[in-house]
Amino acid sequence: MATPPKIPGLNAFRQDKPGTRRPVTPRLVTAAARLLWLAAIMQIVASVFALIHAASPDRRAALEEQIAAMAGKTPSIEAYQNMGVLTVVLAGLVTAGAYVFFSFYLTRGRTWARSASGVLVALTLIQLVGVSYPEGFTTLAQVVLGGVAVSLCYLPESSRFFAQVKASRS
Repeated sequence: MATPPKIPGLNAFRQDKPGTRRPVTPRLVTAAARLLWLAAIMQIVASVFALIHAASPDRRAALEEQIAAMAGKTPSIEAYQNMGVLTVVLAGLVTAGAYVFFSFYLTRGRTWARSASGVLVALTLIQLVGVSYPEGFTTLAQVVLGGVAVSLCYLPESSRFFAQVKASRS
């Protein structure tokens, strides 16, 4: 029987080795995963606010001003408005999905998930630039929830858990 090819990095998504016991997930890591879930919910709420804004008459008037200032052949106002709505929906789904995805793998003890969660929180922090309030409070909540979650993952108890999981997989 042929042996399957060895693909680098594939073990990051696989289950633990057969016959080895994965350490029990500490409360801090579980709390961090739940905080990431809350951040995903905040992203959904932020996306709803953004959808309301993208379809508002104020946004339509701003787009009409931009189109009036353009020279040559210009796209329709509906195309611009639809593109804004589509962007908001896709960005919201991808970001909320990333928060949920990383929270799942945090509880599985994957070290890359806590690093990726930190990057996601940093990218969410960039969203705060130019945000108007009160709509921006959801983004601020995401940054705080994600920052606390990532911080919990780097405490000594959590770091031991990630190290033990890594040792049980090798």
